[in-house]
This record gives sequence, C-alpha cells and structure tokens, in this order.
Amino acid sequence: MHYDFRYDAAVPDRYRGTFLFVVSHMRSYSSLLCHILGSHPEISGYSEAQLSYFGRNDLQRLARTVREHTGEPALKRYVLDKLLHNKREIAPDILRRPDVRCLFLLRNAPDTIASILNMAHALQSTGDYSDPARVVAYLAERLTQMAAYAPLVRGRALFVESERLLDDTAARLDRIAQWLGLAEPLSPEYRTFRHTGQRGHGDPSPHIRAGRIVASDADRHRDYVPIVVADDLLERADAAYARCRAALAHLR
Repeated sequence: MHYDFRYDAAVPDRYRGTFLFVVSHMRSYSSLLCHILGSHPEISGYSEAQLSYFGRNDLQRLARTVREHTGEPALKRYVLDKLLHNKREIAPDILRRPDVRCLFLLRNAPDTIASILNMAHALQSTGDYSDPARVVAYLAERLTQMAAYAPLVRGRALFVESERLLDDTAARLDRIAQWLGLAEPLSPEYRTFRHTGQRGHGDPSPHIRAGRIVASDADRHRDYVPIVVADDLLERADAAYARCRAALAHLR
C-alpha cells in the first residue's frame, strides 16, 4: 500500500496526514520504538525534532523537519516526533486535534534513573543528568506532565509499558500496529538513519545501532557502574511513576 501525503493541492507543501507523537521520558526505549516505527513503510520520522507545538504551523514545521532528517521526498501516512522533556510542549488544542495521535511510553522509575545516570557516566557528563537529585526531579516533573496530557487525547492514544517491548515484543508491536491501522506488521528489526546514535536525536549508546532489539540485560548493562540513589529520592520517583501509570492505564 502506498501513501503520499506530501502535498495539499490547494496549499503546496502542507502535509495532510496524521501526526504521531511518542510521548515519553529519557531512557524509556523510546529511540528503539521510534526506529521500529520509522522503519515501517507507512511512517516517516524516527528521532526528536526538538519542537514545541502550539498551532498548525508547528505541525507543518515538523513535517518539514522530518523530511530533512529522513531525506524522504514524500512523507508517509504518519509523521512522527518523540517528546521527552517538558520544555518541548504540546498545547491542549493540538492534543485535541483529530489528526494527532499520542503513544505514551513509560518505564519503571528505578531502572530509568539508573539508565540516565549511567548514560551521563558513559558520556563523561557532569551536568544535570549526573546528579541523582536532579534526575529524579526531571523524571517526577516529566511524568506529571505526561499524566496531564492523557485526558486531552481521548480516543487517540495508546499506553505501552517500556518493559513489554523487550519481554513481550511480538504482542506489543502487534498491538501498536493494530492501533495505527497499519497494513503490514511492525518488525523488531529496524533501519538505522542519518542521525541514529547522535546526541540530541535520541539514544547515544551503541545498542541503537544494532538494527534489532537487544533484549538481554547483561548485554545492555555490560558497562553499568553502581550509583547510589537515596531512598527518599527513589520514593519520590516511584510515587510519580505510580500516579502516571494510573493516569495512562485506561489507554491500553
């Protein structure tokens, strides 16, 4: 099946397909999921466009940005962006649009925190993501925002638990493909793209360049170092996770 939504006859350069937002947080396997989605023949996009969305012009900016990132001359049925930070906003009026869908992706708090801190260690970063207190503050604030988005999307949203992408891959990908109405299944093997593995576009670790899901904890965490996180911080993060999960649970 072929889709070409690149142009509107009345307004050249206006994309007329559906906008797919993967709404998540850092280290949730969002890069993995977006590479799987972006490798499908009905979906354009695979990385973070670094945009906020307040009006129709911002959606058209996304379409142009995705064409630049992918090099595709014709955009497909869906144009994808992933948003992991509160500084990249989606206005309520955008979330209510019938041509916008949201896929919410959520990972448990302890594993997310460990992954963020180890990413900073691997990159030799001394910024916010190397400090457990700041990491927990980021995560708690982000999960609060994700929960606030959920009721605005109504029947155009799906919730996926990150862990299920690895331990129940076929069923999760089948559910996403069904929700999107894709003519072909989603494959756990995926393409790599122009910006795959580059900082600012998603996962900078070598695992994303594998072109397949790396399900083994031993393989994915081979270079992990132990980093102590205070109990009160973990409790705050767990509470934020529980509230967000409860807000998203009805979107399965």
